Amino acid sequence: MSKNTARAGRQMIAFGVLSAIAAFAASTSALAQSQKIVVYTVIPEEDVNSKINAEFTKQTGIQVEVLNVPAVGTLAARIESEAAQPRADIFAAAPTDFQQGLAKKGLLEAYKSPALSADAASKGYADPDGYWTGWYGMTTCIFWNTDNFKDIASKGVSTPKTWDDILNPAYSGQIATSNPQTSAIGYVLLATQIFRSGEDKAWEYTKALNKNVTQYTPSAPLTVTLVEKGEASVGTFWLADVLNAKIKRQQSIEFVVPPDNVVNVWAASIVKGGPNTEGAKKYIDFLLSEYPQQVNAQFGFRHPLNAKVTPPAGAPALSDLKTVKYDNAWATANMDRVRKQWAEVTGQ
Repeated sequence: MSKNTARAGRQMIAFGVLSAIAAFAASTSALAQSQKIVVYTVIPEEDVNSKINAEFTKQTGIQVEVLNVPAVGTLAARIESEAAQPRADIFAAAPTDFQQGLAKKGLLEAYKSPALSADAASKGYADPDGYWTGWYGMTTCIFWNTDNFKDIASKGVSTPKTWDDILNPAYSGQIATSNPQTSAIGYVLLATQIFRSGEDKAWEYTKALNKNVTQYTPSAPLTVTLVEKGEASVGTFWLADVLNAKIKRQQSIEFVVPPDNVVNVWAASIVKGGPNTEGAKKYIDFLLSEYPQQVNAQFGFRHPLNAKVTPPAGAPALSDLKTVKYDNAWATANMDRVRKQWAEVTGQ
């Protein structure tokens, strides 16, 4: 054998080894990716997220990496900014209007879970086209710091029972609520006024309420924090978070769920082009089961949509609430316009 032939043989062997190593690394990387999903969520409780995700991993073998940001608008904007190279597989918790907005921009993958009930879409619990899947419900409330409210009560004002009650001038500079430009709850609260009384009256309501607001919080949970600390006397927020403060953290807080309210379905969706779409589908199926919804009700005080799971402690059943219809299609189609008008009306 010539030296050139021997050299060529060694080069071919080396090339083959390198190719095998590269192929193994690629297959290992693909396998590792298939064993992990990335979940974007706004659910703030670590115990809720950890219990749900640990059980998912136990059932499927798929690890869960979580990015937790307490503002739906911020996470939705992140998904848009990552459209060219998606990093998330699941947007686990957002109102349906935000999910529908992402779907219209082509950022979500359609998937109809076999775990869905036959009437899920007709009940508003799932998108008919499969772009989002509801797994829990939220309603809003008016709540107050019981220590601070003594000063307001000294003016002859009773605790509020309706949305209109908090327009009383006695609440001037006393109310904290959320900014609809950056948080889901802020937009839901604004849309609630539109759906209960029409748009013209809703803007009149917004102007009157604005006189009493001390702060529009950019990050949703801050509203509850301000009332807990007594930096605001009254707030409007998700009932689940208020129950969390009252029951779990033993804060001096009371609340009322006013009539003409809404039940807002919160949904999970699959990010189009995410690293592990098949794993994401399994996560959607899992969220519809009893375990994650029971954990979410017990530790997060959110209403389950699975009929086999009991409502959270201290909360009325969804069927007992006096509600107005929350028009998801309208809320989605008019979101940008309504946010802009709100900014003009409030000067924010």
